[in-house]
Amino acid sequence: MKKNIARFILFVALHALALSTWAAASSSPATPLPDRFLNLLEAQGVSGHEDEVRAAVLSQLPDWVTPQIDQLGNLIITLGKGEPHVAIVAALDENGYLISGITPEGYLRLHRHTARNSHPLREQFFVGQPVQIRSASGKLIPGVTTTPSTHLSRLLPANETSRVRDMSDLWVDVGAPDQATVSQLGLRMLDSVNLRNRATRLANDKVAGVDSQLRAGAQTLIEIVRGYALAPQVNGTLTLAWVTQSQFGDHGLNRLATSARPQRAYLIGGSAGGLQSPPKGWENTRIELKSVPSLFAETPVEVIDTRHITALASELQSAVGLPTPTVLLSAFKQSSSASLAVHPVAPVGSFAILKTMIEAYGVSEHEGPVREAILKALPAWAKPVTDEQGNLSVSFGSGGKELLFVAHMDEVGFDITGLREDGSARVRVRGGVYLSLYEAQPVLVHTERGIVRAIMTPRPRYSAATRSQPEIETLSVYFGTASAAETRALGVNPGQSITVPKAFVELAAPRATGRSMDDRAGVTAQLMALATLDPTKVKNQVTFAFSVGEEIGLVGARALAKRLQPEVAFAIDTFVSTDTPTDPHYLAHAPLGAGAVLRGVDSMTVVPAQTMDRITKLARENKIALQIGVTQGGTDASEFSSRGAIDVGLSWPGRYSHSPVEVIDRRDLESLARLISVLAQQY
Repeated sequence: MKKNIARFILFVALHALALSTWAAASSSPATPLPDRFLNLLEAQGVSGHEDEVRAAVLSQLPDWVTPQIDQLGNLIITLGKGEPHVAIVAALDENGYLISGITPEGYLRLHRHTARNSHPLREQFFVGQPVQIRSASGKLIPGVTTTPSTHLSRLLPANETSRVRDMSDLWVDVGAPDQATVSQLGLRMLDSVNLRNRATRLANDKVAGVDSQLRAGAQTLIEIVRGYALAPQVNGTLTLAWVTQSQFGDHGLNRLATSARPQRAYLIGGSAGGLQSPPKGWENTRIELKSVPSLFAETPVEVIDTRHITALASELQSAVGLPTPTVLLSAFKQSSSASLAVHPVAPVGSFAILKTMIEAYGVSEHEGPVREAILKALPAWAKPVTDEQGNLSVSFGSGGKELLFVAHMDEVGFDITGLREDGSARVRVRGGVYLSLYEAQPVLVHTERGIVRAIMTPRPRYSAATRSQPEIETLSVYFGTASAAETRALGVNPGQSITVPKAFVELAAPRATGRSMDDRAGVTAQLMALATLDPTKVKNQVTFAFSVGEEIGLVGARALAKRLQPEVAFAIDTFVSTDTPTDPHYLAHAPLGAGAVLRGVDSMTVVPAQTMDRITKLARENKIALQIGVTQGGTDASEFSSRGAIDVGLSWPGRYSHSPVEVIDRRDLESLARLISVLAQQY
């Protein structure tokens, strides 16, 4: 008995915490339905962990509602009394994962305890994505699911690159080097895990997101009561219930049956399963299954037209005999609390610079925003020059050797090649990526009028996919529009760039994740080095360059090589480390946190022994941590080696290259910046 009381007290405390921290935006009476549904989708509620969603539902209900919460967490509203008794039921929960293991190296293993796989890409859509783990205290901890690095794809067997990813491929990296650090973060076995980029507002009142068809049922129940200023008159009894664990054996619905025995019930479900069978005690209940139609079912970008939510709510109001609703705006709950979300402390030092660079968007041939960010970060003494190609450079010093340090501004992504009659856009890829990491995920289109949110659609017939990688011709960008004219009205046109939404997020210290670490970390290292230099005291002739188009064939470096003849060209770029459980381990092993990397050999460069000795000696004398690495790929510096320069790659160890979840260690970035500064002055 004491244990049961303690569990109930813990349940009530966690529910109160979730409710007290939920966003005021979702409860505002003036907030349009698509935005309120977006907020509801943002709430994470893996089966058995629905507190956050329940709090989000409560925040949208009018003041006259007096809901009950039963022992299993079902949220129940009862109107009227007597017969007939009608129930309308929707799910609170969603599909997702629980922590099933924590490795000695600090990685998390996952288990999906919810509905069976309905298509082969279910797990693959979770690979290489930003995630968040909801700890027992209710705190959201950021992490990433691991993915093989694009740069090392040639090292993998052909069948491995084409194999559809499954549960065995799901590892979560929270930046922790060991189990003890994972524990210090407050994480433990069975904490829930789901995608961080959960919902996207599209055109024409459409919203895309994780399990949005299930969540549309929950929103429908909200809409049924939201329009009444006072409790409506009901003929008999009406039970509205948001139930837990619909994706885990319908446990919430079965619990509801112990207190409610309706003659008629409407179960609002979806293609993901759950709420499909009458519970014990409802054998004589007349059950009707309802759902809000969806597009791209059971993908992370399942699309709902919120007008269908309104239509279903109206249909059900009529079916149960509710009067026509009237809205009294002052009748809704108001909350001044903040959203339950990841709110990291603002980064300082090297990570503050890196954050600025990461959060500037710049697909190859669209580097303008990155160039502007660099110009703002240069020291006051710098006299930057932008050439016709778009490369930015700063030159200084005199005498000595002519040295070039170059980091590229661009990032991998996509651009639009044309619009289809149905309003979707054809795309091409810019740079080398695994297309599976971008398939069925939210994207941003960068227009002259600003960012337009959209989704990258899954391939046709994704439910029968047999290969991991889609063809680029099978992917489209969907805006929620129905014609090319509607899409153009959003400001979208061919030639515009496309990226995934990205943010610089700190993981377990001293690590962080973000799209475009390659090569914004290189840009940051050069900016940090420039901040330490006095140009009047540098005895070499030094140029720091920030190049364009590296990811599409060293375009900017080729232009730089026509006007610069350095004795040594240092390319500051990623060293893709196999310091992960998902990459082959016989090459390119450079552990995160062990220092900068001198790329001794890659696919295009062999650094002369005397050059390696000179660099390692300077690093040792200046107490700079330095690793020696052998890897695949090439860098901007190779354009200069073909013209007689010594080509040297200087790097930081990075995980999950060209994915949405690249990971870096601050100690390596700072070692690299110090090494660049020393080489500029002493090489």
